[in-house]
Amino acid sequence: MKQSVSVIYYDGVISKPYEASMQYVDDEHIVVRYQDNGVWKSQRYHADQMTLLGTIGQRNPIIELENDARIELQQQVLPEWVPVEHKSFHHKVWKLERTPSLIIFSVIFVLALGFAVIKWGVPSASKMIAFQLPENTLNRIGGQAEEYLEKYTEVTQLPQIRQDQIRAQYLKLVAENKPATLKFRGGGELGANALALPNNTIILTDELVHLAKNDDELIGVLAHEQGHLLYRHSLQQALSSLGFSVLYIAITGDSSDLMTTLPIALVSAGYSRKFERQSDLYALELMHRKQLATSNFANFLQRMSEKAEEDEDQAVWLKGLSSHPATKERIKMVRDFQLEHSSK
Repeated sequence: MKQSVSVIYYDGVISKPYEASMQYVDDEHIVVRYQDNGVWKSQRYHADQMTLLGTIGQRNPIIELENDARIELQQQVLPEWVPVEHKSFHHKVWKLERTPSLIIFSVIFVLALGFAVIKWGVPSASKMIAFQLPENTLNRIGGQAEEYLEKYTEVTQLPQIRQDQIRAQYLKLVAENKPATLKFRGGGELGANALALPNNTIILTDELVHLAKNDDELIGVLAHEQGHLLYRHSLQQALSSLGFSVLYIAITGDSSDLMTTLPIALVSAGYSRKFERQSDLYALELMHRKQLATSNFANFLQRMSEKAEEDEDQAVWLKGLSSHPATKERIKMVRDFQLEHSSK
């Protein structure tokens, strides 16, 4: 014999919930009976008028009806006699989501997927997009960055003859048929620095030029920046940072607090360190081909570190926020490169 079940019923006219009973009529109909201001009422519904929302999590089954009415069951199991579609499917989903082994598997799968997206997905997508962007887009982005940098730097005081000497050395030893526009600026807030911009521009500050003991040290710096340009590192970095930000905002719903922004900074900084090592290696290989002593690059790195008063013994978590590898690591890389090629 078909039984009735207790439900909460909304008639779709007002938001008031009614304690009601849902009863079987036939294989295509049910009737809902409820009391409104002491008057018993009933509503009859056909299967075509009912949509099952299912039993996900701790929520009991809900049946949406026409005209914004709905039925909320007070039990997890939907009676078999209710004439709605996909009952068996919803019951299977409800049962599976309470299976311990499936829960553990789902957690592991989500964590693995998130790790794969961060480690390989976002970087790979950023690299692909960076090399697909047209020249006019690169020029626009680089031009905007150059305008921004002008606010924090000053007009160069480097004599024109010295600028021409450095440009000539750059074209002879570094450019290799892919010359960038070489510009000089007073360091201002940047101090001794060099930057590669997406519009195929390398900026050297006066302070960096003065810091170099010889032109071979400058060649090492210029080769490093040339590597950034060839690999489009600045674009990859910007795109990957955007991807990481979108991912974390999607997970947390907010990017304003430290707990959300700190992981973004850590991941983005780690990705940047990879780029720096790649450009260092490009510079070393170019200097080796041009028969220039790679020790000049190491010497300049050490002098840059001393100039910036870098703390080599800083805490590990502070190193994680640095966009460049520690100078000690970079110098060791140069020494290892020298040993490897001298042995050959």
